[in-house]
Amino acid sequence: MRDPDPITAAISTRLEALQAAQQLSAWSMIVTFMGDAIGPRGGVVSAAALQGLMQRMGIGAGAVRTAVSRLSAEGWIERSREGRNSFYQLSGAVGETVRAAERRIYAASSLLPADTPRTLVIAPGPLPETALQALEAEGALQIASQVMLVFTRLDALPADLVHTGATLAEAPVILAGASMCTHIAAVRQADEIESLRQSYLPVAAALKQVPAPSPEDAMALRCLMIHEWRRVALRVQSIPADLIQPDDPEPATRALIAQIYAELLPASEAWLDDNATTPSGALPPPDARLASRFGG
Repeated sequence: MRDPDPITAAISTRLEALQAAQQLSAWSMIVTFMGDAIGPRGGVVSAAALQGLMQRMGIGAGAVRTAVSRLSAEGWIERSREGRNSFYQLSGAVGETVRAAERRIYAASSLLPADTPRTLVIAPGPLPETALQALEAEGALQIASQVMLVFTRLDALPADLVHTGATLAEAPVILAGASMCTHIAAVRQADEIESLRQSYLPVAAALKQVPAPSPEDAMALRCLMIHEWRRVALRVQSIPADLIQPDDPEPATRALIAQIYAELLPASEAWLDDNATTPSGALPPPDARLASRFGG
C-alpha cells in the first residue's frame, strides 16, 4: 500500500487532533466554511458542495443534515430551494457578526500602535456588571485586583466606566513587570497559540513537498486551519506593541497561518469554481475581502 502524500497525511493528523479534543463540530465547521470561503463569493452555496467538503473532513451526511437543521432553527443560516437543489447562506445578522470577526481573524497583526493611549481604572470594590461589560468591550487588560488598563484616552472612556468611586488616570507609560508579563501571556493565549504553531509547522513543510495540492485537499485543509485558528484568534487580547514580550508566539503563528493560507488559496478557490454553485449558476468571483486577508 502506498503511503499517503504529505497533504493527505496532514489533513488526517489535524482531523485526528480535532476529534481527540472533541472540536470536530459539524455545526462550527459549516459556519467556518460559510464565512471563510463562501462569504467573499456572494454568500450562497449549494448543499451538494457543502456536503462534499464536509465528507472530505470526515463529517458524514447525517451529521451535516442535523447541523444544518440546528443552524436553521437557531437563525444562523437560511435555506432555499431551486428545483431539487438546496442552497444555504448565513442569515443577515449572523453574516454581520462573522464579518466583524473576520477583522480579527485575518488581520495582519493583533498589536495596537505603541503610541496607543492608555488609562488606568482603579476600582475601590467590585465593578458593576455594566462597567465590566464596557471594560470587556474596550479590550481592557487587568493588571491587578480591581486595576484595569484600558487602551483609550481618559476622555474617551465609555460612560459605564466613569462610575462613582473609581480612580481614573492617564497612564502614558506602563512597564511590564514579571507578574504583568505572566498575565499578558495568559490573556494573549500564549500556550494555546504556541501549540497551534507547532501543529502547523508540519503542514508548512508538507506544502513544500507538494506545492500544488489537489483542489479538494486544499479546500479541506484551508477550512480546518481557519477553524482552529479562529478559536484562538478571537480570544487574543490586543495590546500596544511596546507591551508585547519577546517570546510571545502570536506574531509568528499569525505569519505561519497567513503563509499557509496564501499557498492554499489558488487550489481551494479552484475547488469552489468547480464544485460550488448558486441558484443562478457558478459562484461569483471573490470580492476585495479575500485579497486583503492577512494584509494581502
